[in-house]
Amino acid sequence: MIHQTGVAGVIANNVTTEKFNEFTSNLDHALQSLGVNRYAYFCSERNGSSPSIVTNLPREWLSEYEENALYRIDPVLDISKDTALPFSWLTTGLNNQNQQLSSNALKYKIIEGYSFIAISHGTEVGTLTLCLDKKETGLSSVINKNEAAIQFFLIKYHEQHRQLYNHGLSTKPDAQIKNLSCREKEVLRWIAIGKTYSEAAAILGITERTIKFHVANIKQKLDVYSSRQLASIATKHGLVNV
Repeated sequence: MIHQTGVAGVIANNVTTEKFNEFTSNLDHALQSLGVNRYAYFCSERNGSSPSIVTNLPREWLSEYEENALYRIDPVLDISKDTALPFSWLTTGLNNQNQQLSSNALKYKIIEGYSFIAISHGTEVGTLTLCLDKKETGLSSVINKNEAAIQFFLIKYHEQHRQLYNHGLSTKPDAQIKNLSCREKEVLRWIAIGKTYSEAAAILGITERTIKFHVANIKQKLDVYSSRQLASIATKHGLVNV
């Protein structure tokens, strides 16, 4: 599910909070002031579960990326887990092994990109990708001049994001997990192991719309805002192995 943040043109795949909007606004302002027009931030677990995404790319791009679980085959996220150094890439070169991923990027004029990495003390990896299209010819010089500043902005934002995420896992989920219905626990289990909404719907014999309804209720009951948090809670309480 896609949510509007408190920053014009910036969206997220998680429920946003006032604090989240505050530090997202700081990142957006910093990048825009350097001349970065299009970007996407990913906070990923090394286990390949659904990442938390914040971006000013089109809503349609994020919707397709999430619904088709393209994060599972995204080579940018795979490379991010194995290096701490920034790297550049071309859509036609990096994604030539997967037509669906390549088509998704090119459809929204993501021709090439430059990705920065932030690694936390936990299992989360932060990836900030600056996206270029054919009209953006000056971004390379912006990156060359401001590489250190962009890296610092990412490290700061990733830590803020991680702390907010960890805070969301604090106490309420432990007390409320027992209040989930049997169907909600079934949905939580499949989402936690990385199934898409459509895949979970097919497995459980219900509609994708019903899956989204259950996920929204589960997040509200557990007071969390992301699928990554749900995965951590499900694993902690043994629902993944049920």
